[in-house]
Amino acid sequence: MKPFLLTLSNDARLSGIYSIPGKTTTTPRYRPLIVAIHGGTYSSQYFDTLPEHSAGTVSGATGVSFVAIDRPGYRDSSSLPSVPNGSTYAQEEGKYLHQYILPKIWEEYGVSSGASTMVVMGHSLGCSPCVIAAALHAQEPAVQYPWAGVILSGRGMVSAFPTSQGEEQLARGRELGYVEFPPGAKDFLMFGDARLGLASAEMRRVSEEITLRAPFGEFEDRRLHWDHYWKGYAEQVKMPVVAAIGERDSLFHASQQDIEEFGRAFSNSPKVEAVLVANAPHCLELSYWGPAWLLRCFGFAIECATSAALQPDRRNPE
Repeated sequence: MKPFLLTLSNDARLSGIYSIPGKTTTTPRYRPLIVAIHGGTYSSQYFDTLPEHSAGTVSGATGVSFVAIDRPGYRDSSSLPSVPNGSTYAQEEGKYLHQYILPKIWEEYGVSSGASTMVVMGHSLGCSPCVIAAALHAQEPAVQYPWAGVILSGRGMVSAFPTSQGEEQLARGRELGYVEFPPGAKDFLMFGDARLGLASAEMRRVSEEITLRAPFGEFEDRRLHWDHYWKGYAEQVKMPVVAAIGERDSLFHASQQDIEEFGRAFSNSPKVEAVLVANAPHCLELSYWGPAWLLRCFGFAIECATSAALQPDRRNPE
């Protein structure tokens, strides 16, 4: 996939990677533009690692365009402005995604790629701004860009860690302004015990190589605030949603009951798929399940684009 660096309407920078392929024999009539939002301590490279795990590979095979951004504060993307009193990091990031990032992505890569709409997919901490932006999009009387579906992975109802756990890391992050994992510490959380064989040794090495520092605010929000307000945004989402979590996710409680409860929060969505991926770890995309999950995401995105095109929503711009 190719790198990009864009200037947003607020003069901030946005970096990332993209794949805008030509048509193939399998290119669908109605094509989405898939926009991917990485999780904490990763970057857009999360979606373009080894060839069999790269969204670029599926994009090239299907003719469906794919853009992965670097969230604010990652790589060359400008940091998020200061969070005002009464708000949280994820709330402000969701507004930023809706007001600045997604309109620019659509302007730059939407119609020119032959796409009829966008579908946004988030992983882990990247799900937070997706949910908030989707809720804000649903409230707009005249939207700036079309958006037909949401894909969420690696996110559940209940954290696997009690609030009291990790206080030392939070205190250090508050002092430094960022969170980082010591070498090797992240591996178990993302992929489980190496003896389980849920991801290749090469992928574990690549994951370590693409690990970055993360803005402290996003971790503080998830640990202390998110659980108190996210359902209020989820219930405002009015587009199809697929939510998936690996059964061996180390960051959230993961069972069929847990993911179904998570899905029920999207009570105004016309369609919700709650998926428990048997035996899979937190990082579905980088695990041995990755190729299948990416194909499923592309399929869902094509379904959303087709439904939106043939049952047009008058709120979407021409």
